[in-house]
Amino acid sequence: MTSNSAEQNKTSLRLTAKQGSWKQIGDACHQVRYKVFVEEQQIAEEDEWDEQDEVSEHFLLLINDRPVATARLTPGNKIGRFAVLKQLRGKNLGVKLMQRMLEHAKRQGIKKLALNAQTSVVDFYQKQGFSISGEEYLEVGIPHRPMQMSLGADLHEDTQLSQEDFLEALAQKNQVRIQGRQQVNSLIKCLLQQARRSVCLEAPAYVSHWFSDASLSPLLSLAKRHQHSRVQFIFTDTLQFSRQSSNLLKLHQRAPTHIEIRKAATAYRPNKEAKLLIDDQHLLVWPNFQETRTELYTQEHREAYRQAQAFKLHWEKAETVKYLQGQSL
Repeated sequence: MTSNSAEQNKTSLRLTAKQGSWKQIGDACHQVRYKVFVEEQQIAEEDEWDEQDEVSEHFLLLINDRPVATARLTPGNKIGRFAVLKQLRGKNLGVKLMQRMLEHAKRQGIKKLALNAQTSVVDFYQKQGFSISGEEYLEVGIPHRPMQMSLGADLHEDTQLSQEDFLEALAQKNQVRIQGRQQVNSLIKCLLQQARRSVCLEAPAYVSHWFSDASLSPLLSLAKRHQHSRVQFIFTDTLQFSRQSSNLLKLHQRAPTHIEIRKAATAYRPNKEAKLLIDDQHLLVWPNFQETRTELYTQEHREAYRQAQAFKLHWEKAETVKYLQGQSL
């Protein structure tokens, strides 16, 4: 799978990030590595290309669609072939590339990363959180030091993102980890405020503490905005939901044709995962709907598109539950 994100810098240069297999983005990665390792550092081509390329996850940065930086993560959780074009070093590209690799590693549950750093750039890796783990040695005639980083503790820490950070993330195609109850609550409120066409949630059950009165308040006006507006919820456990005195249930009872709630079809019932879709372009995923770890996919990320299509099918197959409507308030 590949993933993309783009941002504009002050001189209107477009920075794009890609991630994927060698088959998917290898040609572009090859361009950067050839210039840096073969041409600049005079490493023999037979030493540069190996069997790890075919089985590794590759990361790539481009400026205005021109490849400028690359690295790979092997199945053994080792970072390698980390390269930035010479004329673009010192512009924070290496930091951005490493940040994407670390985020990917954390999402995959990787506990420890290793790399072999050329001694001239050991300081760079130390600033990214790596520590020296062995003695200096020569590889292809260049001095190296083994380094490593432990990721386990950070996986359990809450993220510290502001409202401005959320809005910035929503403005570009991205994938961001959001963790911590307060962080998730704030993000949900932000997402619902940004909704212009639709809000869709699919979950095993309704977790009321994710949705405050303030976050739910825009839903009814959104649902009535125009004929194509959609506010739709699919739950597996609708009986338990009917027994809760939640504000969402009250909204549904007040306007059942606008705030729609259905019971998941047996074939499409989620186990633990929950998904919140905003305007079919922003997606918030809980791997476990009762936990505080989520992934945000923004600006029509292909995962958001895929889940939007799946939700439409699940909605068609889901059943209307009359006992939820009760007496209109």
